Amino acid sequence: MKLIVFIALLLTNTGNCFANQTEHQGIKAVIHAFEQSIQSKDKSRFSNLFVDVSSPMIAVVSEEGVEIRRALVEKYNKEQNKNMKVTRTWVTSPQEMIDRIVSSDVSSREEFDNINIVSDGNIANVYFDYVYYKDNKKQNWGSESWQMVQTMKGWKISSVNFSTISK
Repeated sequence: MKLIVFIALLLTNTGNCFANQTEHQGIKAVIHAFEQSIQSKDKSRFSNLFVDVSSPMIAVVSEEGVEIRRALVEKYNKEQNKNMKVTRTWVTSPQEMIDRIVSSDVSSREEFDNINIVSDGNIANVYFDYVYYKDNKKQNWGSESWQMVQTMKGWKISSVNFSTISK
């Protein structure tokens, strides 16, 4: 009897292990496609990674970045006779992001490191460090968090939050 219980527990835990590996493989495929679609400027592939390409991607600027932004906004306001305000956050969307990348004449790439995935098989959180390069020059870096959902077409990104530090 003990042997049957042991085998049942072993098979249950092994099944969960394989499910976790499969889930993580699907999520890692999205991560890889994200990186590749930026580098290849593949708008369609990038857009298909998201539940909604108009959903917000929210950036939080470092304290040092706020000071840099303050100087740039002051200069812009003087030159353009505007009254823009400096904020610590800014919002873009996947659509706006890929449109900027595709329309640029220079290369772009984003590299991820220290990837941490937490999932129950239906939803997932992916947290990692990133570095964004433009024209092979380090543009900005920080940490990024994706909320992901399992859809009928596989894993999709439902929201993005990221911190950003610039030179």
